[in-house]
Amino acid sequence: MQDNITTLTNLITTERPKLFMLMNRIIKNRDCAEDALQSLFEKIQRVENSAIILNHKAYLHKLASNLAIDYVRKQKRHNALQESIHTLLWVENLEDDTPTVEQQASDKRTLALIENAIETLPEPMKTIFCLNRFQGLSQTEIARVYGTSIPLVNRYLHRALNILANARDNE
Repeated sequence: MQDNITTLTNLITTERPKLFMLMNRIIKNRDCAEDALQSLFEKIQRVENSAIILNHKAYLHKLASNLAIDYVRKQKRHNALQESIHTLLWVENLEDDTPTVEQQASDKRTLALIENAIETLPEPMKTIFCLNRFQGLSQTEIARVYGTSIPLVNRYLHRALNILANARDNE
């Protein structure tokens, strides 16, 4: 008498096309059905030899059906989770995005501090910063306009950003 694993392994090779059709009908995706069929093979390797299986073919088909149904349920849970994550991260909720009165007042104070800090930047740092941040000129374009090197333009921009960050942080 053959053990359960050997019998089921031999049976899975002969019943493979039928098992695949069964799983594909439930899952509705050929690649996923192939994966589920592979899982079926792995699952029968863990069947107890002491288990009493009266009809190995029926057992194998029921196991395949259950694996396919479990796969579909798992995919539905995964899709629902992905949808809720997407909704949480990307869908705008206008009520939640509206800043509070306190936040608006704080933002106005911060903006005024930064505008004041920009006005007090020394030349040519102020002009270089404004050309880069407000006019959209690249460091290369600014260096060409001023007839200076790109590293010098970068140093001016870096210093300006540090001054503005300190102004913002010291409010």
